[in-house]
Amino acid sequence: MLPIIDSSRYLTGARILLIDDSESFQSITTEMLNNVGVASVTVASTLTAGMHLMHYNRSNVPDSPAFDLVLMDVNLPDGNGMDGCEFISSHAESYNIPVVVITGAFNPAVVIEAFEAGASDYLQKPLILDLLKIRLGLLLKVKSLSQSFDDAAAGL
Repeated sequence: MLPIIDSSRYLTGARILLIDDSESFQSITTEMLNNVGVASVTVASTLTAGMHLMHYNRSNVPDSPAFDLVLMDVNLPDGNGMDGCEFISSHAESYNIPVVVITGAFNPAVVIEAFEAGASDYLQKPLILDLLKIRLGLLLKVKSLSQSFDDAAAGL
């Protein structure tokens, strides 16, 4: 069996946006992410606030996103997290930012909808630290490798 390269090193220095309306979930998740080496966790309680933090508004699309990964709840006070997922994954400036959809209720239809909206992964609450570390690390590893490939191709 081939050894698996530790993908958790890709968490070190990562900037994560957490969009969830539960203050207790924000606090616990931020602590978990800090414990695995994430550089910064920015929280938003609404979809609108999260999009503003990504510098998206009606007249502005960012040149370079401020986050490496987004964790987004499905049920938000001002809308469906799937809409935010679809918005992020459909814009050239942010299509390569992994979006992980999170929810407390397991429903296969919601999982399918999340992936159809452009989600990179799906996690169920309550989050398990080791699973969070592995899956986010792998997503950030793939993102890093993809960027390296894009940079190399642009230099040709």
